Amino acid sequence: MEWESLQVGDYGIYQDKALGKFTRDPIDLVHFLKARPGEKGIDLCTGNGIIPLYANALYGCPFCGVDVDGAQLTLARLSAKRNHQPIPFYEMDAKSAPQALGHGAFDLVTMNPPYFPAAAAGENPQRARQRHGDELNALLEAAFGLLNNGGRLVMSYRASGLVELLLLLRHQRLEPKTLSLHPVGGRAKSVYVEAKKLAKPGMDIIFLGGQDTTIT
Repeated sequence: MEWESLQVGDYGIYQDKALGKFTRDPIDLVHFLKARPGEKGIDLCTGNGIIPLYANALYGCPFCGVDVDGAQLTLARLSAKRNHQPIPFYEMDAKSAPQALGHGAFDLVTMNPPYFPAAAAGENPQRARQRHGDELNALLEAAFGLLNNGGRLVMSYRASGLVELLLLLRHQRLEPKTLSLHPVGGRAKSVYVEAKKLAKPGMDIIFLGGQDTTIT
């Protein structure tokens, strides 16, 4: 287990290489979400808690996290304690969160979900848990249940699955409002999407470098 600075004041996070370290995606996601003062947030598939820890440090908004991996949550709780951050972490399936934590109880849901539906044979179990998990539609259904009307879901996803994601968001009445593309070597590997519960159609597309356009 090692301590790594979040480069926001004295805040940091515990990581364990055996459990898998966070990538750039959750860091970019927190900057993309631009949380507003007083917004109450919850992070699904939180892992070692990087998104709630970083978002709370950067914006000061109250956050909590949910995951099924007890070992990762132990790290998250240790980090929050060392940072003096009042962030609760709950060991539960994301689908259980609305019933357990309150329907419509949150202004903001974040997630950097597992990207792939099935693990490869012989894959490291901890790595597999991060890359493969709950069906995306079930996670979006949980997000809808947790959000108040007009609340925001902010998430990252693989660029190659963007069509699937946008279709599922609308199916769950989470209207895509902002899409950020982060190209690497001329191609986008990851996308970051903000969707609002029960909102009207109309989406801004933001490219790395500040250019944007609007699709209605």
